[in-house]
Amino acid sequence: MSRAVRRFRPGLALTLAWAVATAVLLALGTWQLQRLFWKTELIAKAEAAANAVPAPLPAEIAEPAALEFRRVRVSGAYLPGRAVALGLITRDGRAGSRLLVPFRLEDGRALLVDRGFVPEDRLREALAAPPPEGPRVLEGVLRTASAGTWATPAPDLHLPRWYAPDTEAIGRHLGLALEPFLLVLQEREADAPAFLQPTPVAVDLPNPHLGYAVTWYGLAASLLAFYILLGFRRNEEERR
Repeated sequence: MSRAVRRFRPGLALTLAWAVATAVLLALGTWQLQRLFWKTELIAKAEAAANAVPAPLPAEIAEPAALEFRRVRVSGAYLPGRAVALGLITRDGRAGSRLLVPFRLEDGRALLVDRGFVPEDRLREALAAPPPEGPRVLEGVLRTASAGTWATPAPDLHLPRWYAPDTEAIGRHLGLALEPFLLVLQEREADAPAFLQPTPVAVDLPNPHLGYAVTWYGLAASLLAFYILLGFRRNEEERR
């Protein structure tokens, strides 16, 4: 007795459904690959900017995000009596915050300078202490401002401490029109207290797109296997 030949007969409806779903999955996977190449290039540019020779801060800033991770040099003076804390973080096993102090540029603009990490037990002292006086030149890395998300805690105005670098809200609190970014110092100032340590800036842009692409392409492969299985099963059911 001859053995029955298995035939692949998925039918028109199943084939159309598989084709449409596969096209969508492949398009999503390809889009994620494009995002991967874009993000990889963006990270490379950010790392290069963060390690470049400091440049003057542009006089006109149309797109603040374009300055993210840019290393710059500014001239001006600290504004006394207006320091705020940013975040609640741990460093070397000690809780603390980053100390933000407004800085008046020579052209009249004001920006927040992240002078570094302060342990929690010295934070009130650091906030109350006057910043260094007189004109000075600062070098650091720019980080763009952010109002945080719905999960970001409300600021503690009594300290004061913010949990996101919301320069607009901090500016209202301080009575200043602040530039929409922070200048993060990378070296400790010579006249800074010993407990104040600079905050290293790392290019921390997330790049999960390869994983997303693999997921979409994997789903397309799984759908193909399922389509083939149903095609053979449909043929066998029709033979019975």
